[in-house]
Amino acid sequence: MEQPADWGRIRIAMAGVGAAGGAACYGLVELLPRMVENDRILLVLFLAVGGFFVELMSLAGPVSLRRAVLPSVAVAVGVALLMVWASFRFDGVDPFLEAGHPAAALFIIYLVATPFVSVRLEQGRGHWLDYAHLFQTAWSLIVRAIAAAVFTGVFWGVVFLSDALLDLVNIDVIEDILELDPMPFVITGAVSGLALAVAHEWREYVSPHLLLRLLRLLVPVVVPVLGLFIVAVGISGLDSTLGFFSETALLTGVAIGGITLVTVSVDRDQGHQVQARLMVWMVRALAVLLLPVALLAVWGVILRVQQYGWTPDRILAALSAVVVLVYALAYAGLVLWRGAWMQRLRRANVVLALLSLLLALLWLTPVLNAERIASNSQLSRILSGRVDADQAAIWELAHEWGRPGARAIYALRSAEDYPDQDKILVLLDRAAATDRRWKFEREPDQPTREDQARDLHARIPVFPQGQTLPQTAFADLSSFDIRHALLGCERSLPDGAPGCVFLFVRFRPAWSDPQGVMLFRTGQNWAEGAVYRLRDGRLEDMGEIQDFTTGTPVSLDVQMIEAIRAGKYAIAPAQVNLLKLGEVAIFPDN
Repeated sequence: MEQPADWGRIRIAMAGVGAAGGAACYGLVELLPRMVENDRILLVLFLAVGGFFVELMSLAGPVSLRRAVLPSVAVAVGVALLMVWASFRFDGVDPFLEAGHPAAALFIIYLVATPFVSVRLEQGRGHWLDYAHLFQTAWSLIVRAIAAAVFTGVFWGVVFLSDALLDLVNIDVIEDILELDPMPFVITGAVSGLALAVAHEWREYVSPHLLLRLLRLLVPVVVPVLGLFIVAVGISGLDSTLGFFSETALLTGVAIGGITLVTVSVDRDQGHQVQARLMVWMVRALAVLLLPVALLAVWGVILRVQQYGWTPDRILAALSAVVVLVYALAYAGLVLWRGAWMQRLRRANVVLALLSLLLALLWLTPVLNAERIASNSQLSRILSGRVDADQAAIWELAHEWGRPGARAIYALRSAEDYPDQDKILVLLDRAAATDRRWKFEREPDQPTREDQARDLHARIPVFPQGQTLPQTAFADLSSFDIRHALLGCERSLPDGAPGCVFLFVRFRPAWSDPQGVMLFRTGQNWAEGAVYRLRDGRLEDMGEIQDFTTGTPVSLDVQMIEAIRAGKYAIAPAQVNLLKLGEVAIFPDN
């Protein structure tokens, strides 16, 4: 491939745009917050300016910089205004951004919208829905971004190595340049812009074709795995499967991966799609297998909503699962329908991509106000008595769901005669009195770590008979370790004895401090434990229990606790050799 005659000018222009973007990023991050106090103005400026440079550098290459400017401004400003509009669900911008889901919507909007804008500018108004160009543009953008990120990382690696090399001869020129505040931002932007320009110049070599061909190789691997999973679900039942997954993210992620593999297999047109008969049937099978996976994801969301009600995260999961289900239904129907199913699937992908874009846009509008939907759901559950007070989303209403949550709390305080009203009001007061969730969740009479340490000392049996632990033995253990051991003691053995034990064992005779091992029950047949050293009346963790001969952790069980209580153990010296070099004895410590 020959380089264009004006390649030097294009590279300089792209590097300049990148440098300007880096300087703008520095100003937005470091300078603007000192000049502007209104957080919503900061948000709209950051998203508009930052989004403009991201969109401009994504469009430039296939589209000239001059033609890409106005569309980039339109996209960036439009998205920024949508985000600011959505931020009014909260009193401030910080809790809005901390919710996480607005960033997901922002990512989807730019990911899906940019190829459509690029094709519209390249091909004209009548071709912006052309799938071949959309497919090629979308994957080219991804590959160009990856190439630019890799090159930028390598560049900074070379810079740091060069600085270290020059530092050996007391030359600090690189360090002095980098210490200028805006320079790291400017240099990063310039290098990224240059890399994007070069990647577009050599697009016949830096193309998505290799990546797409590699992804296709995963189809024969994924199909039998999905098939085996679905058969296992049929044998074990839905209750077992959905009970295992705490949420549907895994199922949705698998379905999205399968959709991606089907899409790259049908490629942009008939000339690039998979040709081998076996691969064609594999792709068809994958398209059909996506449907039960998507149905499981949707069913999992339904079960959790019925049990716990809506939350913003659950609404996002439901929306993702529904989109995946629509894809799966379309793919399965088109694949099973005789004829040119790959061509039909390519046309369907355009509609489905626009649907995803529409939902992402609606997510930032009152139509899909996740906090309002979640707050109303939880309010209804509390007022109707469908949720116990201890399980009600009081903390979320007070601290995480913004103004809709505050309105729900006002409704709870104003309502009369609903189940657990007195306890709900106490919880509302407690949530209002603290900004730390762990303080809210801790019961007022919950014992402190010191109380739990004394309780553990009183509960745990100590062996050999006659040995005792000092009152301060557990004082330095973490709260987690103490609670874990206490729970083990509460899980009684078959004879009613506590499910825990401490055994003094002099593992290292040369040490003057006593040592021992503590075991406690964690389940029906399992146990956990660790080795401790008693120093100044306090136990110090010496690590997990390992097999002496292999140095690997030992699987502990309840029978070991029972054996210690029954005295069925022996303490023996280790049969090892030492390497003596003068006064030094060398021993491999397992």
